[in-house]
Amino acid sequence: MEILLLVAVGAVVGVVSALFGIGGGLLMVPFMVLGLGFDQHLAQGTSLAVIVPTAVAGAIAHHRRGFVDFGSAALMAVGGVGGVYAGARLALAIDAATLRFFFGLVVIALGIRLVVKGARAERRDRELPVV
Repeated sequence: MEILLLVAVGAVVGVVSALFGIGGGLLMVPFMVLGLGFDQHLAQGTSLAVIVPTAVAGAIAHHRRGFVDFGSAALMAVGGVGGVYAGARLALAIDAATLRFFFGLVVIALGIRLVVKGARAERRDRELPVV
């Protein structure tokens, strides 16, 4: 049963990630910690391992429509590899409870930012004259 649940959650997270352009870890990590009882470190490491095949599949689909800038992607990947290594070392130096707390703060901050930006955009759109 757990195998089916993991596959189903992976599918849902994949759709939501591709639809909104968000990292699947934003959804997968809380699911693994709260739903499956994973330790925060295990959830984050597992989430990072999921990125590779899902990112490749998403990039292929977008590339077929001409929506991938490989030059920019390569440059960001260079910085990303170094950053993820440093971030992983930092995460592993922090106890799981503290890491979970900061992960929650980041999720809350991102949620608030999205709501505020969305409200501003909606207000701005209502103020524009219709041509």
